[in-house]
Amino acid sequence: MRKFHTQAPGLQDLPWPPVSPADGPDPALRRFLAMSGAERKAHLRQLRGSPELHGEAIHSILYPIYSYVLGYPDSPAFQRPDDDLEAEIWSAKLTLERELSDHWFSEMGGVESLEQRDAAHFLRDFVVTNPGVGHPLFDYIESEASRRALEVFLLNEVVRNEVVDDEVALLVCGLQGLLKSACVANLWDEVGRGRLEHFHTYWLRRLLGGRDGWDAITTYRSGRRPWFAGITSNVFMMLLSRPSSKLAAYGHFVVTEGWVPPHFDKILAGMRRTGLDSEDRAVYFDAHVTIDPTHTEELVVAVERQTPALPGLEVAEIVRGARLAVAGGKAQYDRMLAYLRAIDGVTESKTSHRDPIS
Repeated sequence: MRKFHTQAPGLQDLPWPPVSPADGPDPALRRFLAMSGAERKAHLRQLRGSPELHGEAIHSILYPIYSYVLGYPDSPAFQRPDDDLEAEIWSAKLTLERELSDHWFSEMGGVESLEQRDAAHFLRDFVVTNPGVGHPLFDYIESEASRRALEVFLLNEVVRNEVVDDEVALLVCGLQGLLKSACVANLWDEVGRGRLEHFHTYWLRRLLGGRDGWDAITTYRSGRRPWFAGITSNVFMMLLSRPSSKLAAYGHFVVTEGWVPPHFDKILAGMRRTGLDSEDRAVYFDAHVTIDPTHTEELVVAVERQTPALPGLEVAEIVRGARLAVAGGKAQYDRMLAYLRAIDGVTESKTSHRDPIS
C-alpha cells in the first residue's frame, strides 16, 4: 500500500485557491447570461472592431465560467445545483469559445495530417524557437521592472499557476498509452509525490506568505487584475473542456511547459535584482527550472512513441494546440508588458480595464 505523508505543514490550513466565495454569478457574467443567444452573438460581433474591448468581453466572462467548470468556491452554482443557471453557463461558454477561437485571434497554421515522428521533431524545435520563448516581457522583468511592478507580476503568476494541478488532472482524462503516462507523471510531481509540503501549490502558498498575502491576492483578483492576465489559462481551459480538443490541449501543454525554464530564469533574476528572492518567494520558480525540462521531453517522447499510433489528423491536433498556445501567450505577454511599464511610468498602457458588458 502506498504511503502518503499526511502531516500538514504550516500554511496548509489556508484554503486553496485563495478566492472569495461567490454570491451568485459574477456581474459581467450575469449580464451576459441575461441576453438571449442571438443577443450574445450580436454583442460580441459588434465588438470585433475594437480588439481590447472584444478581448475583455470574452476573457473576463470566461474566467468565472472556468472557475465553475473546475468547481471552485468563487464560481456560480458552487453551493448547490441550479439546472437552469448551469444550462445557460454552458451555452454562454460555447458562444464565447467560438468567438475566441474564430474571431479574436487567428490560429497559427492549418490542420494537416502528420506522422508522430514528424510531430515530435517539430515540437522539439518549436518549444525552443517559438516567439513566446524570448518575449521582451521577460527581459523587462529581468532587467528593468521596479519592485512594485514585479510584485504585481508575481500576484498574476500565482493566479495563473494556482490551478495547474487541476488542469493537468483534466488533461489526463481521455488520453491513452504514453500520452497518459507522461501527464500522470507530471500530475504526480504537481502533488508533491504524496507530500503536502512538496505540492507545487504549497510552494505558491509560501510565495504568498501568511494571511496578508491571502488578503492581497483576493483584493487584487476581485477588482484590479487585468482581463488579459488570464488569456493563456482561458485558451488552455477552452481546449481541456472540449472533448474534440483533447489532443490540442496536450500540444498546448507541451509549449507552456517548455516556456518555464527560460521564463523562470529571468523572473528569478528580476527577483534577485529587486530583493524579492527570499527562499519562500523563490522556491516555486527555482524548482520548476529544474523539473520542467524533463516534463517537456517526456511529453514529446510520448508523442513520438505512442502506441497504438495516432491517426495523422489527431497528431496534427497536437501541433495545432502548440501553435494556439503561442498565439495566446503572445497576446497575453504583449499586454502584460505594457501594463507593467505603465505601473513604472514608462509608457501609458493602451489596454482596456472597464466593465466588459455595459
